[in-house]
Amino acid sequence: MTILLMMLGGMLLLIVFLVLSVQYKKKKLSNKIRMTSMDKGIDCREFVHIGGISQYLHHRGEDMDNPVLLFLHGGPGSPMLPFAQAFQIPWEKHVTVVHWEQRNSGKTFLKNDPQQVTPTTTVDQVIQDTYEVVEYLKAKYNKKKIIILGHSWGSVLGSLFAKKYPELVQCYIGVGQVVNIMDNERVGYEKALELVKEAGNNKDYQALLRLKPYPPPEFNDDMLKKLMKVRKLQSKYKLATGPTLELIINVFCSPFYTFKDVSCFFKAGAVNDGQRHIWKYLVETFDLLSLGTTYELPVFYIQGEKDWQTPYSLAKEFFPKITAPQKLFYSIPDAGHATMLDQKEAFNNALYDILKKI
Repeated sequence: MTILLMMLGGMLLLIVFLVLSVQYKKKKLSNKIRMTSMDKGIDCREFVHIGGISQYLHHRGEDMDNPVLLFLHGGPGSPMLPFAQAFQIPWEKHVTVVHWEQRNSGKTFLKNDPQQVTPTTTVDQVIQDTYEVVEYLKAKYNKKKIIILGHSWGSVLGSLFAKKYPELVQCYIGVGQVVNIMDNERVGYEKALELVKEAGNNKDYQALLRLKPYPPPEFNDDMLKKLMKVRKLQSKYKLATGPTLELIINVFCSPFYTFKDVSCFFKAGAVNDGQRHIWKYLVETFDLLSLGTTYELPVFYIQGEKDWQTPYSLAKEFFPKITAPQKLFYSIPDAGHATMLDQKEAFNNALYDILKKI
């Protein structure tokens, strides 16, 4: 009994130590990234009535006269705000960055009843939400147009929005650009097979072979299970972004997320039931080429050369087909799907070059 009590006491002390360590790091990060000047800067956290529900916006920038950049996160259902402290702070000298946590995602998920929101979480509704967010930002900052940066699923949403409302968009920046989900999965799966075979891991190789045919032609529970198995093995062989210790620490130590927010981050992940309508659209309908290749606004892609989650080769092949007033493709060596985290300096240089061009 004494040994058991000692073990329990030790575990309790360890938990207390970890909690205090996280809180200390959060406070240290908050102090480090505090605005140098708040007379023209902004650090605003708010819920705004968008699309009939309360949706979360987080604004940060050192000069509100700068252009406004709306960050469309991926998933669907996976905000990048918990990682923003690791990549975004240098951007804030040049743009006001706005993270919007979409319906059934992040803090917006926590604020609303998922059972009521889920039936409305469709591509059409999220495009309408984007329109309302952009109009809100235009009024708030007295801007005629907003920069749209879309990452992963956000690149689908950003492309759809830019095609529908070009007059509202200063430029579109695609990161981890999705061209066609079925092609994404096929190319990424084949690369995983290749690497696993080269590594000589027969267990993993057989696990991948058992998933054939991959990808399945329609979205259902079976397709979702297969996708998650592929993604797990892709993460193991560094072909996709996975739950590494560094990323987990970033989430828990984020100065922009409380412990309660962290719980909703995991509950409202990319594969929860709240995103099924969007996943079905992505798998069975979306194709970037079918939207047309003519854009009425500047278009820029920033792509990691080692991204096999939204394969670099597909975006590179598609980009020359685009006709736009301005366009440029930025290749980032040694970067995967989370390009802005994998190679911060190279990504920032690409972003700053885009800002100069527009």
